[in-house]
Amino acid sequence: MKKFPLVSVNIPTYNSSLTLAETLESVKKQTYPNIEIIVADGHSQDDTLKIAKKYGAKVYYAQELGRARFKAFSKSQGKYVLFFDSDQVMDKDLIAKCVAKCEKTNCDALTLSEKSIIRKGTLVEKLIAYDKFVIDSLKDDDAIFGTAVPRFFRAEILRGIVWPKELSVFDHTGIFLEIVKKGAKVEYISSPSLRHYEVDSWRKFFKKFYRYGLYYFDALKGYPGPVIAHSFPRRVYFTKVALRKPAWFLGLLFLYFVKGIAAALGIIAYFLRKGKVYEVNGKRFHYELARLCLDQKMAFNSPVWFNVGTDRYASRRT
Repeated sequence: MKKFPLVSVNIPTYNSSLTLAETLESVKKQTYPNIEIIVADGHSQDDTLKIAKKYGAKVYYAQELGRARFKAFSKSQGKYVLFFDSDQVMDKDLIAKCVAKCEKTNCDALTLSEKSIIRKGTLVEKLIAYDKFVIDSLKDDDAIFGTAVPRFFRAEILRGIVWPKELSVFDHTGIFLEIVKKGAKVEYISSPSLRHYEVDSWRKFFKKFYRYGLYYFDALKGYPGPVIAHSFPRRVYFTKVALRKPAWFLGLLFLYFVKGIAAALGIIAYFLRKGKVYEVNGKRFHYELARLCLDQKMAFNSPVWFNVGTDRYASRRT
């Protein structure tokens, strides 16, 4: 099978049933013939596992996002590994092009063109799509100051790195830095593309970056350079590409403003809760442990939620 080395598609999931079937269908439709699917699930309570098994995925379990990526990689048998998310789809020839590129140039990792799927046509969807357009146009994948990160890897370059297992944000950035330390050769593919289902409301967008604030200092301890760099507006916003459309440029700044406010409130909440004891399903935990246990559930709007007013976790269907 030298002509078609095995590619392991790694997908972390949690209550991902709304988009997972389309994600896996795009994997099955690849023109490349030798693929395995590895799912690392955070104990989903919807049809995620049923869908994953329907598509022949090998399913394992892990909680934090960084730990899920490590679990999926540790179970992968492929010469190459693709980090894929449960809210993405890929063009049908993407894996074939990635393998051909790596086999030809002997590179260790590939940063892929990433675009947005606009479902409802809301302003926040369009602004996120424009943000991705600007990043992709400038191929901005610098390990510290850039935004795009590699998703397709030669498995060998990932072996022996320090995995950011405890992180639920900036985990992918941490992995990028770790392979750079090993001297990885990273290249950019402009076509074909990965495509994201984006959040379609300001409420969902705010919630996403509020969560980033909650976990900001965890990431800062491990990777201060890129985390600090990402705390400022993207450098690509101040280029000719972004400024070509002044109204959309202002929209990008507003997007960052909302993101900053949400993250700042998350950081404040982190310090207000730090050191306290909380109740989780009748048992008492220190905040840091409770937060790690329920990270995925908080992040993806599951039946477990946090009540700030009473300082306790409780169950509720949302």
